Amino acid sequence: MTAHRDLKNLIRSRQAKTGESYTAARTHVMRERAARLGLPEEASLPSEIPAAPVRLEAVVLRLNQQSARVRILGEQDQVTFRSGDLELVVPGHVVTLVFERRWTWRGDSYGSGRIENPRIDVLSLGLVPLPLRGGELVDLRRIYEHYRRPDPYAPRWRKLTATPRASYEMDGVAWGAFPAAPNDSPVGDAADLAEAGDEDGARERLMEALLRDLRCIDAHAHLGNRIFAHQPEVALAHYEVGIRIGELSLPSGFDGVLVWGELYNRPFLRCLRGYGLCLWRMGRLAEAQRVFERVLSLNPNDNQGVRFCWQDVLRGRSWEEMAAQEEAEMEAPLHSPIDSH
Repeated sequence: MTAHRDLKNLIRSRQAKTGESYTAARTHVMRERAARLGLPEEASLPSEIPAAPVRLEAVVLRLNQQSARVRILGEQDQVTFRSGDLELVVPGHVVTLVFERRWTWRGDSYGSGRIENPRIDVLSLGLVPLPLRGGELVDLRRIYEHYRRPDPYAPRWRKLTATPRASYEMDGVAWGAFPAAPNDSPVGDAADLAEAGDEDGARERLMEALLRDLRCIDAHAHLGNRIFAHQPEVALAHYEVGIRIGELSLPSGFDGVLVWGELYNRPFLRCLRGYGLCLWRMGRLAEAQRVFERVLSLNPNDNQGVRFCWQDVLRGRSWEEMAAQEEAEMEAPLHSPIDSH
């Protein structure tokens, strides 16, 4: 009992210094202990080394720097899988694990090897669709200010709001409001950490949210936002996973609205907008146009400014052209009326 208490104290001490999660701190402490005792780094226990690599399908639940927490399809227990093939993997992916080594340490399962074929297969995730609330008919023209000519969006707005439409709100889990921990706000914490400059801490909190529940759509959206500028292909995967999980809640042929004013709809709308921006940036303008039109259909009042992106891609304007113009406008000198005379 004393040894166990000492171990917990070491782990908590490391947590206090590094800000790591308990699991991450425990992994480092056990690794250091194994090194001091001259035991194998992975486990300090005999490992199961298969005669040939074993291939298993798994759901990715969260990512660390050099490992992924996964659940093998058909099993309940989670496995920490170490691999150097994580660059294109996101939580919610289904992947093929090529086990070169697998072991258990103090009741926890570990493995190492390669990760292949990351893909989106939302039905394999085994998720229960989040409930959709509401359904009352809403006259959007009565609630919102009208878009009028010469605004190019005005004709589409009139079409989208021509008749009352059923209005819904997604479940709070999509936003990170977990019923079992009502006072915990991992996505909000992540935003605060990012604003303070702690990007690693922000990522950790978002990953913790997804380990708790992959249906936290806002965590997918924020992870995509974090890397959009540098890795749009990976950001695209984050957004698409969030979209596909959100779509589990929508009936076939859904023609209702998910207005921005309902807080728990925002994660889904953020994922859709981010997905459209990635497609645009990657030169897939026709696909981006369809995504932007879907966002506008779901939220005709367009609190996200999607109509401007839609207008650009409708004209065939590339992402590079848009970025160059915005940069030129920012660098252009400002002249007052006095200066112009």
